[in-house]
Amino acid sequence: VPPGDTLRLTLRMHGSVLEFEEVVVQDDREEGVLEPAFEVEGARLRQHLGTTIAETLAGEPGLSMRSMGPAPARPVLRGLGGERLLVLEDGGRTGDLSSTSSDHALVVDPITADRLEVIRGPAALIYGPNTLGGAVNVVRGVIPSSRPDDLHATLSIQGQSVSEGLAAGAVASAPLPADLSLRIEGLLRSARDVRTPSGVLKNTGIETSSGSMGLSRVRPWGTAGFSGSLYLSEYGIPGGFIGAHPEGVSVDIDRRQLQGHVDVLAPARGLSRLELRGDHTRYFHQEFESDGSLGIEFGLLSTHASAIAHTGAMGPFEKGAIGAWMEYRDYASGGFSSTPATTEWTLAGFAYQDFHVGNTAIQGGLRYDARAVQPSREFESDIGSIRKRTFGGVSASLSLQRVLGPGLMIGATAMRSLRLPGIEELYSEGPHLAAYSFETGNPDLPEETAFGLEAFGRYERNHVRLSVAAYTNRFDSYIYPQNTGRLNTRVYLPIYRFAGTDAVMNGVEGQAHWQPASGWEVSGTLSAVRGTLTELDEPIPWMPPVKGTLELSRVVGGVTLRGASRIAAAQERTGAFEEPTDGYAVFDLSAEYFLSRGPSLHTWSLGVDNVTDATYRDHLSRVKSILPEPGRNVRLLYRVFF
Repeated sequence: VPPGDTLRLTLRMHGSVLEFEEVVVQDDREEGVLEPAFEVEGARLRQHLGTTIAETLAGEPGLSMRSMGPAPARPVLRGLGGERLLVLEDGGRTGDLSSTSSDHALVVDPITADRLEVIRGPAALIYGPNTLGGAVNVVRGVIPSSRPDDLHATLSIQGQSVSEGLAAGAVASAPLPADLSLRIEGLLRSARDVRTPSGVLKNTGIETSSGSMGLSRVRPWGTAGFSGSLYLSEYGIPGGFIGAHPEGVSVDIDRRQLQGHVDVLAPARGLSRLELRGDHTRYFHQEFESDGSLGIEFGLLSTHASAIAHTGAMGPFEKGAIGAWMEYRDYASGGFSSTPATTEWTLAGFAYQDFHVGNTAIQGGLRYDARAVQPSREFESDIGSIRKRTFGGVSASLSLQRVLGPGLMIGATAMRSLRLPGIEELYSEGPHLAAYSFETGNPDLPEETAFGLEAFGRYERNHVRLSVAAYTNRFDSYIYPQNTGRLNTRVYLPIYRFAGTDAVMNGVEGQAHWQPASGWEVSGTLSAVRGTLTELDEPIPWMPPVKGTLELSRVVGGVTLRGASRIAAAQERTGAFEEPTDGYAVFDLSAEYFLSRGPSLHTWSLGVDNVTDATYRDHLSRVKSILPEPGRNVRLLYRVFF
């Protein structure tokens, strides 16, 4: 263009569709130090969404499911379940009794969960001393941490054929005047008896309803809010074998919880956040025989409070936390139980720090817990001297991770964990009908301590992702309900007495993802753990077999198609009075479709589990001697975001 001249151009642009990888939008609010080893969210959560948290996670590496029917299923991580696997809700305790017995259900439904996290390593010590295998955190956001721009809601409807089950969950959030944010949640779940290839597993129906409301004020300095929630559930435990009632047992659960949370941003120099939280939970649990008579009941009042100061980046120190935690529990039981009413105080202090030097990251955690357990009266019993007990000890963990090259990282973690005996393990005495056992405590139980070592590696480059880990855990005074081989002649239940003995668990796990071409993905997992009671030279009871998954997915247009197999080896290495199980291979199919219309996003997930209606038994099922696992199951999940 000559100087002083003018050139006019007309550029006509035409729209076209370009397909990219997913775009993830994240806020910049400091989330603290809870860094999950892996998460189940989004499409994967919708694809695997089950009736319980345990069923939803059962296909993840290292995870299995302990069950006595569908309702009381609870996750098992690296062979560790019950009191050894901490299940959190928004980072706090659930206030139920699901960890104490296999017939007690977890009071968290997955249909309204935003994501499920598995936490491992030193940061897990912020949440408890007994996190040798890790912890599971169900993220729901009951107390809002941000203020939405307008009314937003999510509606989920889930159905399955194997039990004629139907569930609906809704979550809505809205801004209110004075910088307030409101969140309301509700769900209903109903299911009949489960169908298996060998017949119907009677008395496995579920009726659950729950709701919550959270209100918070969101300001530049942080947030402050509270919530209230109610969880009601009725479910059945099947019968029909030795120790069980012929028609089974029904269980009623009522949990009511109040929570408060204050999160102050940058409260002082060197601190990124100050987090204060507290909750109070009333939990009531009743078990009824088939004729409607009360067998046993449990009542638990629990209060938790914590204060955590999160540190920011200072030189080589990336982030950390220091804080204190308190728990008070008031426990009572009735019916056929003779366990005395008991109160329990637990106090803990902890610290965590993340340190980076070049390509090496060092994480360290330290925690001290002290507990006092006081029965309402002290006396001499057939199980021993019922008296006040005090416990205490240190948990610690150190993890090193080093980047060796593009996409390649290796690391190792050492951990000392502490497990303090619970009320039931110390003082229980009487029949537990739904658990098919006559339980006797051991008032002389010491603390359980364990030392674990883990080596791991991860590789992520181009279209390949690999992770592998090997670990060994050695226990001093491993606490477990030992089958004495005797029968209580009054109620004809097998007698289990809590005992402590040395033990060891060794295991490996791995996961792989490969995208051989655009729209295609191949993935698989493998997990194996072997446990031994070293003093007795016997296998630890109820250990999962070698298991894995293999999955192939293909994106065709707007539909994602998946084919998967669940594979398990035979488990013949069993504890005393425990039945072996055969290996199996089960095949599943699923499809997912997205549709965006204006401000709404609609998703449909259709799946067929156990396509061939195969007969198989899960080793961790307490009812496997009655009937096998569920047969062919057609399930549908519709979810709309607006």
